[in-house]
Amino acid sequence: MAKPETVSTSQMIANVAAKFDQLPKKITKEVIADFLNTVESEVASGKKLRIDKIGILQVKERAPRMGRNPQTGEEIKIPASKKIAFRAAKSLKEQVTGSRSPAKAKKAAVVAKKKK
Repeated sequence: MAKPETVSTSQMIANVAAKFDQLPKKITKEVIADFLNTVESEVASGKKLRIDKIGILQVKERAPRMGRNPQTGEEIKIPASKKIAFRAAKSLKEQVTGSRSPAKAKKAAVVAKKKK
């Protein structure tokens, strides 16, 4: 399997700036940088952050537990810690896997049309 292409923040800024001619690249860069800083600070403060069409980022507490040193087999105490958890949104999963059934896609289109 080929290694996936990595899109950097500067490439993302250039892509967004290209879509909006009236918005200077410098302002686009500031907006995206501020968005990323806000995401970082909200998650770091322990809040659950839900970003539509992307997913949920949150901090999860890990309880202290006993583990083993794989080299010696000796039991060691692993202290409590925090980790960042990400759960992808359903729409993102469907977009990646292409698993959205034609019936569901048609139903979603009908619902969207009724809302207008």
